[in-house]
Amino acid sequence: MASPHGADRGVYDRYLAELQKQGKTMDNIRFAGGFQWLIVSNDPEKTWNEAADHIIYQADNYMAWSERAGQTPNPVYLRDREGLRKSGQFRVVDSETAIKMIREYVGSVPVTHYYSWTLPPRLPPSWAQPHLELFASKLIPAFNREGTP
Repeated sequence: MASPHGADRGVYDRYLAELQKQGKTMDNIRFAGGFQWLIVSNDPEKTWNEAADHIIYQADNYMAWSERAGQTPNPVYLRDREGLRKSGQFRVVDSETAIKMIREYVGSVPVTHYYSWTLPPRLPPSWAQPHLELFASKLIPAFNREGTP
């Protein structure tokens, strides 16, 4: 099953090992990572229900493409909302929970740039606007005060 993180500590450690193997400098390492899908919402259950089928569509299509390309020999499809919930790939939480989740993540994986997908396929950009505004107004200031990504 896909990790809910775009890059975990193992990916980071392999990245550093490759840099060392190639004789690259270890000064000022820049590393991007984050949650595959983390949406901030004032009404997480409503937001999850609005986007769930779109996330399933995307994830299952990506899995099918990966399987056909020979990159995923034992594919696991989400297929339905229960499968999506169990996978942990799509998280919709309030701002305080998101801050806690990101703090824990960057405590484990020393990212310099945080990312997450924000607009599920087939939803209009206007759907994402309130969630992005909440992220910008609550999360970014919290991390700017701490000096972390």
